[in-house]
Amino acid sequence: MEEIKIAQLDQQQLEKINELEKNIGVTLVAYDSSSMPSQGSGSYETNNSTHSNHPS
Repeated sequence: MEEIKIAQLDQQQLEKINELEKNIGVTLVAYDSSSMPSQGSGSYETNNSTHSNHPS
């Protein structure tokens, strides 16, 4: 079994996560993508664009 690591976030990233948690009412966890399973294994791939995927 592969070890999945929690990401080390800078202050700006942490503030964004906290803002998102407050807005949507859930707890978010940021994982280190280097510890995630390789692409093609059914893993989720992040989108680093700056637009929102949902207009609500």
